[in-house]
This record gives sequence, C-alpha cells and structure tokens, in this order.
Amino acid sequence: MFGRLVMYAALLTALGIVVVSACTPQREAAPSPTVVVTSASASRAATPTPTALASATLTPRPSASPTAPASPGSSPAAACPRVTGGGSGNQVQLVSVRVAHQAGFDRLVFEFGPSTAPGPFGMPAYTVEAASSLAGPSGQPITIAGSAIFGTRFQNASTMTPNGTPSYTGSTDMKPATPLIKQVRLVEDFERVLVWGTGLDHLACPKVSELAGPYRVILDFPTPP
Repeated sequence: MFGRLVMYAALLTALGIVVVSACTPQREAAPSPTVVVTSASASRAATPTPTALASATLTPRPSASPTAPASPGSSPAAACPRVTGGGSGNQVQLVSVRVAHQAGFDRLVFEFGPSTAPGPFGMPAYTVEAASSLAGPSGQPITIAGSAIFGTRFQNASTMTPNGTPSYTGSTDMKPATPLIKQVRLVEDFERVLVWGTGLDHLACPKVSELAGPYRVILDFPTPP
C-alpha cells in the first residue's frame, strides 16, 4: 500500500512538470534583418552632397564724373574763388592804376591815398571775383574785351574827393599790350563805391596781395614765362 502511494506521487510530479513546460511560451531567436541597398541608394551614399554656397554679386561702384573746367566767359566764377580783404570803415582815394607784364604774370595795381571823408585812413574793404558781366549804377552792362572778366570792388573809395576834386587823373579805359590782360575799365564810381572791370584773353585766377606805404591792392594773373 505504501509503495503504491509513492509511485502515484512520482507520476503526479512528472505529469506536472510536463504540463508546465507545455504552457510556458518559448522565445524564438529573431533573425537579423537583411539590409538591401539599391543602386540609387548606393549612388547617393557614395556621392556626398556638395554644400551650397551663396553667390555674391559685386556691383561696380560708379566712378565720379570729373568736373569739367569752366569755359572762359561762361561761368568763370565757379573756377576762381572770391577774394576779400581790407577794413570796412577805412576811407581812401584812388590815386593810381597800373598794368604791366612781368615774367610769369600780368600785374594790375590799385594804389590809394588818404581821404578827407570821415573815417580812418587804411586799406579799404575790397572784393575780387570773376563775373559773366559787369554793369554800372544804371544797370546797363559795360562792354569789356576778353573771354573772362573780373570785377574789383572797393568800399569807401573814389576817384573824386569829397570836395569834388579828382584824386585820380589817369585813364579810365586802358587796353594794355599785355599777353593776358586785354582791358581795364572803370565800371562804377558812385557814392564812394568804386568798381573796376578787367578783361582777360582767357580765364586765369589772380593771386591777390596787399601792400602798405602806400596802400596797394595787387592782382597777379599768371601767364607763361
């Protein structure tokens, strides 16, 4: 009897092991995936994609147009700067106007003496500048020979003294035989404003200087030596 019980127990144990083994899922070894490379893919993989570079367009900077020289007689004021000097309160009388040629320039000299007009004696206020034309007190243009014109204006100056006697007895219309200066002409002498016009053969900017003892304003127009 005891022997049968032992045998039955052994059979039940063996049967349980078989049942458990049958119910437990078994893991299958997953096959390694096969990578298929097509010819197009291989070509793309083998050829690296070039990096795109932004193209820079260089726009040429326009060159500045050179300034054309002023045509003589048209707009010479654009080529020669205005020159000013003297003192606005000074009073003088014109006593001499001289024109002469020297090596490298034509020289024009205005010389002044003292005046009885109220105010100190000294270098008068003046302006030297190029002009397309000059006109007298009436507004009528004054004809001056040459292709370029300069006007020289003096304040508190005159060819006549306050008592009516002339301080300047020279010519008021000179046509010297100089290579550049063709004419020097009195344009205005009114209410102690004195204007002289200078006509040139061609445009040339003067060098303006002052001298004292006596007071003089000197215009040197450059010429070939």
